[in-house]
Amino acid sequence: YTEAGLVKEMEEQNIGRPSTYAAIITTLTARKYVKREKKSLVPTKLGFDVIGILQDYFTDIVDVKFTGEMEDKLDDVEMNKEAWKHVIEDFYGGFSKELEVAEKEVERIQQEVVLSDEKCELCGRPMAIKEGRFGKFLACTGYPECKNTKPIVKKTGVKCPVCGKDIVEKKSRKRGRIFYGCMGYPDCTVVYWDKPTGRMCPECGAMLVETKGKTKQIKCSNPECKYKEKAGKDNEEAAAE
Repeated sequence: YTEAGLVKEMEEQNIGRPSTYAAIITTLTARKYVKREKKSLVPTKLGFDVIGILQDYFTDIVDVKFTGEMEDKLDDVEMNKEAWKHVIEDFYGGFSKELEVAEKEVERIQQEVVLSDEKCELCGRPMAIKEGRFGKFLACTGYPECKNTKPIVKKTGVKCPVCGKDIVEKKSRKRGRIFYGCMGYPDCTVVYWDKPTGRMCPECGAMLVETKGKTKQIKCSNPECKYKEKAGKDNEEAAAE
């Protein structure tokens, strides 16, 4: 399916609501059940494995008709036509028994281990790239004996103009906005909201950064300096101007 095709199918099958369509697609991609190929959403091996287990152990609920009927019941709860406790009681009786059987019999899905070039600084074993709810991170392959984990550092190739350490790509905690900061933090608090170029402003000496968006531009990171140039220029061309 394309995203539009999947939404149309969910509408026809009475699955989800307009307010939940985007969240459903985001969940499918974030958990690696599907991947994007051009404009299509294509099921992954993990997606096939998960649906296979669900169909084996939860036949009553992995059903389009069941999902549609549950959506209608939840609509009734919202409209105060049905008590939510009754809806949950009717559902959970059979589900709890299926869940108990599944917890005993289902084998854990083993995902392919992707090794990084880094070694664990605690035990020397290779670090593997793992996927969590907040994105990818590094974890020691010696788990559970060694529980060392750390974030994946994406270097920019630019050195901090203050302390000389690497400037790396980071994400803000609240909104997940990408920014660039010194690896020397908290001792060094140099930070840029646009990608640093490694070149210094010819007018004030501050770092030049590349702006985001369709029309990329090189500008000075110093808010008081108005120096700008077109993105893509090399040092000699910029200096000539």
